[in-house]
Amino acid sequence: MERVSLDTIAGGAIGELFSEELMRVLANITDPNTDAKTSRKITIEVSFAPNEDRDETGVKVKCSSKLAGIKTVETRLFVGYSGGELTAVENNPKQSGLFDQEETRKLAAVASIGARGGE
Repeated sequence: MERVSLDTIAGGAIGELFSEELMRVLANITDPNTDAKTSRKITIEVSFAPNEDRDETGVKVKCSSKLAGIKTVETRLFVGYSGGELTAVENNPKQSGLFDQEETRKLAAVASIGARGGE
């Protein structure tokens, strides 16, 4: 009868689970949308639940990883009116013709009144 080891417990499931998590970690490391400096971690958990007589135990094996999250991406939106409709763009609104000038002045006036009222 073979003794249980890390390689044999649960039919070798720990090695397989570790390999799957390792691939997730490696994919996360190579993803340019994640922070390169964040450490990644793989955790192997083996839980034992013995019976009342203590001559048998249930075993659960689990492997999980802690990955780096997606990096925050920042932008600026410029709000104004174009064609009479309120719109937002990522371009600079000072570019000629981007917004309707009269409607944009109205929006700025409303924002200015709101800012003074909150002081």
